[in-house]
Amino acid sequence: MNFDRIKKIERLKRKNRRNNLIKQLSFLSLPKDLFMEVEANESFCRQVFLTLSKHHNPIILQGRDNEETIYMSIQALRNLDMPTALFNKECRVFFFGEYEIEAVKLNVNEVFMNLENVLDLTRFSKGYGDFILVDENLLFGICIERTEYHYELIKWGF
Repeated sequence: MNFDRIKKIERLKRKNRRNNLIKQLSFLSLPKDLFMEVEANESFCRQVFLTLSKHHNPIILQGRDNEETIYMSIQALRNLDMPTALFNKECRVFFFGEYEIEAVKLNVNEVFMNLENVLDLTRFSKGYGDFILVDENLLFGICIERTEYHYELIKWGF
């Protein structure tokens, strides 16, 4: 196969994965500009990870086992003391797939009103991916990162 054909097939596969994600998110009100262009998405993800690497003093979340640590992490998300103004904002929530990370635009209030469903779709509640919710300008963010021995909660902008 030639290179252009391979690129086209990969682009169509990603479009299909995005369409499947839209179907899975049907319980939310979805904005028109849900996804970024592929290159913009990759650049944004790199910016977010760079920003996260600069934050020190995370809150350590560690239970007796992985299930308890996940439970503690979900409780920490539910108990975040966020300003009311943030709930009206749109943010990007990271969905970790097998081949890529999608930074999907969602309403903060809807994410927290449907937290269990969102955590299932991000696969965070199964211990697969990190939970990352950030403003497009990186003015605020919440991340629960999985490490080898515990989870780390990083938050900024509120």
